[in-house]
Amino acid sequence: MAIRLRRRRETQNEVLGTYSFPSRTVQVLRTQQDRILWTCDCDKFRRQVSQREPLWCKHIAKAAARRSLERLTRRVTVAREPER
Repeated sequence: MAIRLRRRRETQNEVLGTYSFPSRTVQVLRTQQDRILWTCDCDKFRRQVSQREPLWCKHIAKAAARRSLERLTRRVTVAREPER
């Protein structure tokens, strides 16, 4: 009787948002551990991969500001009670 051990398939990070700039693209990801991860395709960001500190670059800062503005200015509909 053969026993098969199944490996858990490694799932990809969920893309929450993509922010494009003239020469760069920044993505906001949700990891498998429910953490938020920012990535950028610029050279400065790629050079920081070996560091232990959170990775950051000016493109991520701009995308984070844009995301904050989007979230703050999002219109929320409020149900009104009918007038008597």
